[in-house]
Amino acid sequence: MEYETLLNVGQVALMLGLSAATIRKWVLLRYIPYRKIGRAVRFSALEIQEWAKSRCVAPLGNQKGRIEAPSIGGREK
Repeated sequence: MEYETLLNVGQVALMLGLSAATIRKWVLLRYIPYRKIGRAVRFSALEIQEWAKSRCVAPLGNQKGRIEAPSIGGREK
């Protein structure tokens, strides 16, 4: 029988590049998938990866009337 890898708050924070406080807040808001094992909060590594991928915002692409990207450095072309 195989068990999946479960992560704690600190590991998920490191994985996502966020603070542990942010992860704890998201748990309270039920924004991020998690499991309760007794009083401990644990996260499935696979579910967190899938969840993060589902938050991807695709670029607009070549659409008529699209808004131009802002210039970098404050100079206009």
